Amino acid sequence: MLIRPNAAARVMGFARYERLERVAPEDVLAAALHWQEDFLAAQDGILFHAFLGNLGGQFADVILARDEASFDAMSKTHAAAQSSRDFLALLDPASIRLSRNIILKDGIMPPTDFSCVEFGTFRLSESVDATADDVQRASDHIDATYLKGSANTRAHFVSQIDERTFSETVFGQTMAATRRICAGYVGDPDCEELLGLFDPQSVDLDFWFPLA
Repeated sequence: MLIRPNAAARVMGFARYERLERVAPEDVLAAALHWQEDFLAAQDGILFHAFLGNLGGQFADVILARDEASFDAMSKTHAAAQSSRDFLALLDPASIRLSRNIILKDGIMPPTDFSCVEFGTFRLSESVDATADDVQRASDHIDATYLKGSANTRAHFVSQIDERTFSETVFGQTMAATRRICAGYVGDPDCEELLGLFDPQSVDLDFWFPLA
């Protein structure tokens, strides 16, 4: 992993994808680590990167950036790096899904003690007239109540992808505990405000573990 502590992040990039059928998983691992060391480590304002896998055999990248300018500069130079091209050549282009997430909470620091990343996206319900401030306020309430004192949760925040699309990210100590806590949202009165804002049919949620 790439971790630069003592600086807060404002932007998170999340990319999900699958390898080409002819490509061995260990070749993807090696290329991802080389890309992290060769390209991302040289980018100013990139505070964190973890290469992830899930139980379905898919892969993902999570990147935390100091600000939008840093993230956008990294994105613009990405394709020019040979390590980027070598990495992308192993992936199924049709499977790649990218999101640029503006973190709504101040002071999010790169986590250092975790083994699971929960990342989920959702759209506001058509019947709801809500803003990013409303989403953040509902997330703050969960922090102050449902997640208060959680030994598993290392970081928790919501982000905005577009006008009506948001994401929730949790860095947890273990996958089992993180999945149990996530499932516990349903039916808990302290989580009802956030759950009531989005369309249940729009939820796209998965759990990931670090590979590099």
